[in-house]
Amino acid sequence: MKIKWNSKSLVRLGLASACTLAVALFLLSWRVKTHAQDNAPSRRPVPMTSDWSNRHMVYSAPTSMSQAWRLQAESRYLHQWTRRNAAALRAQGAR
Repeated sequence: MKIKWNSKSLVRLGLASACTLAVALFLLSWRVKTHAQDNAPSRRPVPMTSDWSNRHMVYSAPTSMSQAWRLQAESRYLHQWTRRNAAALRAQGAR
């Protein structure tokens, strides 16, 4: 039996092949975990620079959304928050 290949048939065959390949690659990579997705809690320290202002500036919790928004730009506030919540973050990551 001889098959005639016209342009429509070739396009359909190409699309079917591409879709099959895409699904196969998706299914093969489904269970592959990256380093960031590893379930084991990381015991490596997070490097944070520190100077005199980190020890002498103490931030209280923001009382409004606008204050919280402004504090997100303060690296010292983020460092303080990270140091204060390190244990909770580790416990959450262990789940």
